[in-house]
Amino acid sequence: DNSPTTLKRNDHIKIIMDKIISGEELRPIPLRQGRPYKELSNIDGILTELSLTAGKDYTMKANQGSTSVLPSQIVTFHQAKDDVLSQKLFPVDARGVLKEKNAKEFYFQNLEHENLVLVKKDMDPRLEANDYVTGNAILMNDEGDYALDNIKTINFRADKFYVNISQPYEKCPPTEKFDFCDHEILLGGRYVLQTSKFADSAEIKSGIAKLNAHNTVTLALIPNVMNDDEALKELGFVAPFFLKYEDLPIKSYEIITSFIDCIERLQDQRLNLAIFVEDFVTLANIIDSAFKNSAKTMFGHTETALKTIQRLMLLPKADKNGAHTTLFTTQDQTDLLDALYVSNVYKICKKI
Repeated sequence: DNSPTTLKRNDHIKIIMDKIISGEELRPIPLRQGRPYKELSNIDGILTELSLTAGKDYTMKANQGSTSVLPSQIVTFHQAKDDVLSQKLFPVDARGVLKEKNAKEFYFQNLEHENLVLVKKDMDPRLEANDYVTGNAILMNDEGDYALDNIKTINFRADKFYVNISQPYEKCPPTEKFDFCDHEILLGGRYVLQTSKFADSAEIKSGIAKLNAHNTVTLALIPNVMNDDEALKELGFVAPFFLKYEDLPIKSYEIITSFIDCIERLQDQRLNLAIFVEDFVTLANIIDSAFKNSAKTMFGHTETALKTIQRLMLLPKADKNGAHTTLFTTQDQTDLLDALYVSNVYKICKKI
């Protein structure tokens, strides 16, 4: 606004909202000499919520010229009502990765349904941020909010047998051999499969079943999933993280980062893991869309996309005591047109 001191508050709001609705890029006007400006005490909260609504980064950090950082999801739950909780209404299966909400509560995006689920920290003192939890959730008020009612598993161990440990991998070169789809691989390595989709190959389904039987937890990160994609759901992944075709880029980016955070937490638990990541190029494009205000200076992608892909590619490793994390991904001919994919995925994976 070129006249910041002569207009009323409502006039300022109308000017800014008209620009946002029209899709115009908002750029801060350089500070000029004059009266010191006043800053609202809740300006950061307003800018964060505005960023989530508009799908652009309007936070103060962006205006100061620092690296664009997408604001965390603003999560709110209405007050729980004891009379509603006691009825245990509309129970649903729930699974997801715990995120910190405040000093007394976690929450997670239910990967089985669309709803968010509130988790009280005093429900189980063993719970930590980035734990993978399964259980049942029930309605907790008249506004449709859900709360976790019981816990079945924590980090793929039955609730009553779970022990909270934190012993990061002691990295070493992979040595344990494994027969996957008639190819000898090393558990702890990186492999690219010559297929555009995991669901297109019956051999991959049998390979997943074999890994599950080998005391290895199979997890999947797959974008553009349609609701009627039954073949994908039947592959047998223990923990699929599906990015739905209709999801906004911001929501998909939250799931991608939750997936990575969860893997790193599971590695601290010394679990054996097999990660199936489909279509790295689409994942990078989704992140670019979530950070649309950032310059695409890294192989034609945003810096956030590059860093996220690198975090995924750094997950595979082997542990001196026998634990391992192995990554499998896909390769389509069109993927080779993407410089980020070629340099940071294709060239550091063994081809199957």
